[in-house]
Amino acid sequence: MNDDTRLTVDYDPFSHEAMAEPADLYKAMRAEGCPHWIGKYNAWALTRFDDLRSASLKNAALDFTHGQTPGQLLLGEPVPTTFMTMNVPDNRKWRGLLDPFYTPAGVEAERPRLEALVRDEFAPLIGRDTVDIYHEFTSRVMCINSGYNLGLDHDEAVACRKLIDDILLYREPGQVGATSPVNQAAAQQLGGLLHGHIAKMRRDPMRAGPHGRVLMEAEVDGRRLDDGELLNYLFSLLVVGSETTPMAAAGTFYYLARHPDQKAAVLADPSLARAAFLETCRFDQPTNMLARRARADFELSGCPIKAGDNLLFIYASANRDESRFERADEYDIFRTGPQDISFGVGAHFCLGAYLATIMGELMVQQLIHHAADFELIEDGVERAYGEHLSGFMTMKLRMRWK
Repeated sequence: MNDDTRLTVDYDPFSHEAMAEPADLYKAMRAEGCPHWIGKYNAWALTRFDDLRSASLKNAALDFTHGQTPGQLLLGEPVPTTFMTMNVPDNRKWRGLLDPFYTPAGVEAERPRLEALVRDEFAPLIGRDTVDIYHEFTSRVMCINSGYNLGLDHDEAVACRKLIDDILLYREPGQVGATSPVNQAAAQQLGGLLHGHIAKMRRDPMRAGPHGRVLMEAEVDGRRLDDGELLNYLFSLLVVGSETTPMAAAGTFYYLARHPDQKAAVLADPSLARAAFLETCRFDQPTNMLARRARADFELSGCPIKAGDNLLFIYASANRDESRFERADEYDIFRTGPQDISFGVGAHFCLGAYLATIMGELMVQQLIHHAADFELIEDGVERAYGEHLSGFMTMKLRMRWK
């Protein structure tokens, strides 16, 4: 039990305030100057940049096997075992199978295909008065790319993304965790779709896609993945490959529209697209939080973390830490200074960080290339409501084309 008198905030990651708009909660918790203890969940919320970074580098003291999402760690939701939920050294062995695809050289080798994908998905939108930039463009691009890597065709990948949205982003008022009939039905349907795809992969390895084939044929420590384990990988790679980047890319247009001078600068100079995308990742981090468990005792800012304690790594708060970033609550694509923590740090640094950066840049540039101007449709904007992910899942723009 923790009795630290510095704690002043009543915080529950599944409360309405925390799932709808947690910025004020995070600021208040950062002001406590230490990790925030949540007795109900035997958990520490790490909201300060230095605490989160320090804990992330304690690889030997962290246990990833209990899940990555708050629901998995705190509520006991199912944990699909992949390299994302493995400790070192197993994490490195299995993650290493896919490393070559995500290095700068590996991504650049795919650039012609990626650029064509972005162009092809944007082309039907040109000339329309309004565009839902998340549903009709950024989400489609990223799920189609993830599906390609796993051997899913265009329509199958889009169907998978819709089901993933229903699993991860759908929450009813008062709902705690992914427990609603909508969540459960989507999970069953997605599982069936992926089981069918795995059967096709086994019959014809050419149907597995470049990443899927590597995973299906790999042998690590004398064993190969069975169908259940392979399904875990397909599900997890589809999720992480298509959930956060499209939210941040869509959010970039929201924040540019809210800052006309910066919008005008990007419209005049598309090379600023990458800076705009990355500032959106910092300012409105789509990975609101990830979850870990301590497997050894250590200390953070005077707080004794004990083996078995749960840890919430709240990236959305760390990226707004006033002690790390000047004008932390201002959106500024011309920002210089210290690096944020959008893609994590340590052994579980985001495998797809370079790909996400390139794709965010390409998608923002694609619209900028064709648009003379754009503005928000105020009643056509919807944010995700939940404990794990944050950002825009509907982003309607009124377009003026060149």
